[in-house]
Amino acid sequence: MSFTSCSCCVVVLNQQEEQNNYHQHQCEQATLNEREKPVKTATVVENGRVVIKQLQSPAKQSSQED
Repeated sequence: MSFTSCSCCVVVLNQQEEQNNYHQHQCEQATLNEREKPVKTATVVENGRVVIKQLQSPAKQSSQED
C-alpha cells in the first residue's frame, strides 16, 4: 500500500516540477524579449538647449525628414 501512495506522490511532484520549469522558462523568455528592445537615445541641441531624445526607427526618421 505504501508503495502505491509513494509512486502517486512521485507523479504529482514530477508534474509540479514540469509546471515550475515551464513557468520559469516563460518568465525568462519575457525578460529576454524586453532586453532585446533597447531604447536608444541621442543628445541633440534644440533652440539652444541640450535635449535627450529617443531615436526612432530608420523608416520613421526618413519619412519625417522628407
